Amino acid sequence: MFIAALFAFGCGSLQETAENRPAPTPAAKQTTPQNYSTPVEAEPAGAEGGSLPRALGSAKDRALCYETDTGDNVVLRSQTFAINFEPFEDSCFVTSHNPEFDDPPMESEIGIYRDGERLFDFPSQFNGATFGCWVDAAAFQDLNDDGLVDIIVIGKCSGKSAAYNENMIYVNTGKEFTTDADANLKASDHETVAAVSRYVRANKAVFFK
Repeated sequence: MFIAALFAFGCGSLQETAENRPAPTPAAKQTTPQNYSTPVEAEPAGAEGGSLPRALGSAKDRALCYETDTGDNVVLRSQTFAINFEPFEDSCFVTSHNPEFDDPPMESEIGIYRDGERLFDFPSQFNGATFGCWVDAAAFQDLNDDGLVDIIVIGKCSGKSAAYNENMIYVNTGKEFTTDADANLKASDHETVAAVSRYVRANKAVFFK
């Protein structure tokens, strides 16, 4: 009798547990991850900051650009490139800085050189900021699909509490590069070349007039 009672109690307990157990949660529906890749991110790996491969010269040409005479400044090799596109084919995009500042390389400036001659001074560098700025990244892309290579420069400037962005988008007109400081300000919240490129491509009317 004791065994029968124990068996009956055990069965009742199991039944009650089963009845009160929450229904199993259905397996989460598997979904295919969305592809957020953009044209700039899809460009061939190894290009500088997503730059168009055809826009850049060879490693040998780039090494020659490092030897550019920039006067009292020194060449910042990480942000100096051999370029090969209109209107400055077979040239060097050279970033130089005050040798007194290495980390970060403040008082930077950018220009285009060929055979030791300075061909072009970029306007409104760092959107008019005159002290404590440097080039954090640069890339060469056709941002408005007109067949001309434009330039993105991620600029940084030293502030009282922290560095802040002074990004620049230089538009290739076929004869020179122009920029709009007010338009650049709208891209100042973006930290990387890829992020700036996406923003400019999505807001072409702001940058290309």
